[in-house]
Amino acid sequence: MSGLWTPSGEHPVEGGDTSPAAEPSADEVQALRELHQRLVSTPVVDVIANHALGIWQLALVHLGVITPPDEQGQTRPPDLASAGLAIDGLAALVDGLGSRLGEHEPVLRDALVQAQMIFVEISDATGEGADG
Repeated sequence: MSGLWTPSGEHPVEGGDTSPAAEPSADEVQALRELHQRLVSTPVVDVIANHALGIWQLALVHLGVITPPDEQGQTRPPDLASAGLAIDGLAALVDGLGSRLGEHEPVLRDALVQAQMIFVEISDATGEGADG
């Protein structure tokens, strides 16, 4: 049966194919080998830093600072709860890994501080405070 594994167990996927998985083609196997080789040859710290910057960008999107207006020129209000979660996730990475981030640490720490400052400015301006 097709399902999605989570820490709480296996969950069936609606409309999922319950037949046994088809054998991958030779091209698919080769593509997986190439992907694996790229992952193995990329320093883990670079991958983590890249993902951390993605989390920073996610926070900025939810803060509304890098979100373009819609077709009518309207901008969405900031989603401080989502932005706060992204900022806390970034803080967990930066504070938790610290110097293990190597040359990426100062850049990520600056990004974290920037996101935190923008969060405070927006929450003060909207009167929502840190708890939303």
